[in-house]
Amino acid sequence: MKILNLYSDWKWTGPIEPVLNIMNALASRGHEITFAYGLPPYETDRCIHAYMGRYRLTPVTRFKLSHVLKWNNWSSIPGTIHDLRHLPSFIDRGGFDLVQVHRSHDHLVGGIAARVCRSRPPVVRMDHKRDSLAPSFSNKFLLSRFTDGLVTFSRRSFNLLRERFAFPLKRMVIVNPALDLDRPDFHRAYEHMRPAFGIPGDAFVVGNVARFQKYRGTDRLIEAVHLLRDRLPHLRLLLVGRSGEIKESVEAPVKKFRLEDRVILAGYRVDDYFDTLAAMDAFAFLTPGSDGTARALREAMVMGLPVIVAKRGMLPELVDEGNAGVVVEDTPENLAEAIYALATDEKQRDALARAAKDFALNEFRLDRQVRTVESFYQKVLTLHKEGPDS
Repeated sequence: MKILNLYSDWKWTGPIEPVLNIMNALASRGHEITFAYGLPPYETDRCIHAYMGRYRLTPVTRFKLSHVLKWNNWSSIPGTIHDLRHLPSFIDRGGFDLVQVHRSHDHLVGGIAARVCRSRPPVVRMDHKRDSLAPSFSNKFLLSRFTDGLVTFSRRSFNLLRERFAFPLKRMVIVNPALDLDRPDFHRAYEHMRPAFGIPGDAFVVGNVARFQKYRGTDRLIEAVHLLRDRLPHLRLLLVGRSGEIKESVEAPVKKFRLEDRVILAGYRVDDYFDTLAAMDAFAFLTPGSDGTARALREAMVMGLPVIVAKRGMLPELVDEGNAGVVVEDTPENLAEAIYALATDEKQRDALARAAKDFALNEFRLDRQVRTVESFYQKVLTLHKEGPDS
């Protein structure tokens, strides 16, 4: 198959790496994958373009692929007009069998282009949203007019999409989220990072990786550490990540509860990211970010960390509904009890660690994911040939 991907962003954010991994795996199976994306408006190495050399994809940067149009920001109109003028002929010249879209703007532009070009390839949307696509007028319009197939990553999102849009079941698929499990970082010896963070050797370390925005609930996790101040004096909370909201979401509650000696801010880690994960005894994850499939949680599970998740979004599915991790209503009190149980029960901790790793290695496999996507594309192509009523 020849597949054109449209991605209306230039930033290297949560959803983009899983998308590129899927497409790269499809390319390794003999499919021709073209990936069109935006270029950054300023010099930065945290952009899609800086990473494209890692993948066996054909990059295309001739289109603007701006963010979705908003009533209070019309600056993307010239770029949108440019793309609508040139994308249909690009699709025809490229002989693409299918157009894969990911975000609202590229869905609109790609959907229109696919419908007006001569070849009229089918359009497949991937739903990366944490809480699935909202039942807005614009989404109803896109899914009813410009969508031949719909990919989602959880049973919860699948059910929400059916409820909100009555999308045909035969044109939908659930694709398990995946990681590149052959990545060397999952199989090497790790550096001993606790001294670098000033963590005592006998500490019990709970970790969290996130962009620390207010909605992520880090303040509840910090309050849980406060509740355990006397019961677990050697408890430490290791927070990995950054955010423009970190003062409100992290620093303020740390100061409020006087936990400067218990909460370690590790910042954004790149080269020693997996070494930092290895410094943790357990991992807590409360709210997915822009990548609703919670990649950091899945990485922690592959590394054999026992995990605590909130009963939120697809998080319970990622820990096999509680069989491969602890699922709680994420009040500070519930989080404190879950942390205490892991810290004081080595047998339970080891059992959960094994269950998390076993489940992750079996379910988060890129080869399984790409076969599901490939099979679904072929199904969509068959339905497309049979006509719109099929």
